[in-house]
Amino acid sequence: MFAVAIVAVVVIAATVVLTFEMSRKGRTDKSQLPVPTAPMPPAEVRVKAVERRAEPMANGDVAAASGAVAIVCGMDEATADRYEARNDALRSIARRRDLPEKDVAALAAYLRSLDSAMRVERVAALKNDVMNLLRGQEPPVAGLAETLIAMFDGNDISTHNSPTHNSQTRQHPPAVLDYCIQHLGAMQNGLDEATRRRVRDVFVRAAGDTCQPYAGTALYSLADDKRATRLDDAELRRLTVALCRPDANNAARIAAIQLAGERGYAEALPLVRETLSGPRRDAVLDIVCLGTLGLLGDSGDLQLASQFANHDARRAVAAEAAIKRIKERTDAK
Repeated sequence: MFAVAIVAVVVIAATVVLTFEMSRKGRTDKSQLPVPTAPMPPAEVRVKAVERRAEPMANGDVAAASGAVAIVCGMDEATADRYEARNDALRSIARRRDLPEKDVAALAAYLRSLDSAMRVERVAALKNDVMNLLRGQEPPVAGLAETLIAMFDGNDISTHNSPTHNSQTRQHPPAVLDYCIQHLGAMQNGLDEATRRRVRDVFVRAAGDTCQPYAGTALYSLADDKRATRLDDAELRRLTVALCRPDANNAARIAAIQLAGERGYAEALPLVRETLSGPRRDAVLDIVCLGTLGLLGDSGDLQLASQFANHDARRAVAAEAAIKRIKERTDAK
């Protein structure tokens, strides 16, 4: 359950469509979330921390943690920079649904901390698994949604009531924030209304950050909101079309174009046509654009789709499907 998928950025980008399609089909409150597929800049993915020790937890939050939890949280200096040891410790408690309050508090504090002892992608994988563990506790962990919201906001909520709290921002890596959004999305429909609205605000802000891959994750989380109003739906439409633009992060753009097709956002069609007609080629982007063209396009788009019929097999299949859909829809009219 806690295997790590550390892959090249190109492979990650190639799988983003499948990940968002799986997300679209729905989540359950206790679902296990995979490693995020949104690509990060290579320099960030491969960066190695200069400081090899884990950041100490503030205010004694984890002083009473059990042995396995202490290793997971990086409190053991001998294993703080060893992902395998920390992951093994996490696996040893992965099926626990009744962790003591002190261990829950320690793990929540670790989520809020900035772990500088391991590479970014390993920290992200470990924190995702910690989020899965905490979401699986019975009864549910009080304040978990607030913890994830605070992580996105860049605040350590454990210090909010402290007289010395100075609102200093603490930036988590984009991959960790992507996980926060995924888990909040899986939790949102079981939250009380006030907390749900706070979670939705996180999604809206994340989706508006067009330079980040997690913007696409936020779009699909917004789309999964079962209590969305008509105003909420209009906001989702606006954010989706904005992310379809060429200057958006490529992974987020792919997600947005796919969602635009699924939701029937015709405003995105000119951007889809522009992308398919442009000189720059991206296999995943082309395939998603062809899919959306098939859902939204008209008979005038048949020639554009047919230009990809002689490309590689994946594009050719997508072009054939788009042409078929357009013909079926226009013939019906």
